[in-house]
Amino acid sequence: SVQAKYDGTVRNQIEQLIQLRYGEDGLAGEWVEFQNIPSLKPSNRVFESKFKFDPTNERFMRKCLKEEVIKDLAGNTHAIQTLDHEWEQLLTDRDNLRNIFPTGDAKVVLPCNLNR
Repeated sequence: SVQAKYDGTVRNQIEQLIQLRYGEDGLAGEWVEFQNIPSLKPSNRVFESKFKFDPTNERFMRKCLKEEVIKDLAGNTHAIQTLDHEWEQLLTDRDNLRNIFPTGDAKVVLPCNLNR
């Protein structure tokens, strides 16, 4: 069962949050921004070059990571597996978004600008 609480939230019987503000979406209309989702339209190749982190590309890593981080990453199979899992999640999320917005025109309203 769920209940509307005095703080305006809706919670289940073990106090897990279901909804932030009862009767509202919790967003202030004067502050929301229309945005495009950058991962939706690019081709698979462009998407991969833009969003996939390649731990074998030392030249790229030296531009954005410290030397000790590069060394730690090189011998860390758990970190490599985590990066691979994250990439698979990005692909899954992108497929889901493409199902939601099949034409590729995805203007969404969000409380903050993702690119900023």
